[in-house]
Amino acid sequence: MTTPRTKNPIPDWISTPYPHVQHSLITFPAKHILLVTINRPKYMNCLPVEATLELGALWKWYDAEPELRCAVFTGAGNKAFCAGMDLKQRLDIIHTDEIAHEYPSGGFAGMSNRTGKKPIVVACNGHAHGGGFEAILNADVIFASPNATFALPEVLRGVSALAGALPRIFLLFGNHRAMDLILTGRRLSVEEALSWGLVKEIVPQEKLLNRTIDYAKEIASLSPDSVIISRLAAREAWETGVSRATMRGQELWAENMLRSKNASEGLAAYREKRQPSWKRSYL
Repeated sequence: MTTPRTKNPIPDWISTPYPHVQHSLITFPAKHILLVTINRPKYMNCLPVEATLELGALWKWYDAEPELRCAVFTGAGNKAFCAGMDLKQRLDIIHTDEIAHEYPSGGFAGMSNRTGKKPIVVACNGHAHGGGFEAILNADVIFASPNATFALPEVLRGVSALAGALPRIFLLFGNHRAMDLILTGRRLSVEEALSWGLVKEIVPQEKLLNRTIDYAKEIASLSPDSVIISRLAAREAWETGVSRATMRGQELWAENMLRSKNASEGLAAYREKRQPSWKRSYL
């Protein structure tokens, strides 16, 4: 997978500059698309605390930028999406008694416990272990290369995956599959991940990023209001269960959806048998 260029000017259709990011590359491969690439391939794209703080701020900016509709998240190189937390830094913090900065509300990589407004699609270009797996478990759609593996090896390190993975893995895979991964720290192969429903497609490494960006373009071509509302209404099940989530979706979003300019445009385009021209979303 080709690593994006390190310098890429902000396109004129972006209204506000993105926050400072040192450990990741920020590019805009197409209109309405944000591409975020963790740029620490020498370290298997593991993240120090500072990188997680940066990503937390970046995802909030992404949600607030009206012209962005879908994000793609990947790692530099072809070995790892993200090998998790920088454990050497964490050990230094423990030994020196320094105070670690608290993670943002979105959790590890600003993502493991993120709700957010807009979708994040992952191009998993290799290993996603520890915090990297925790982030992926909370992604919206995942494409993966043939060498991708997934693991929560915390029990092998004397720690635990407390950034959001444990309850999510239980809900996604059921009790026995979840316990198999959690209690042994074993690696889940990409073929297993596909059969378990975690991964949408296995894509050759050299085609992975382009396939994921094309998929993001498909999402970005749809009504941004409908994408935001549908995603949030579905994700309510993480928090409340199916019945309550259905009611909450109606309470929170039904009126805003029907009153939006994009609802009027989509229905008018259907009646007039033409392609809709979507407006910015200000939800």
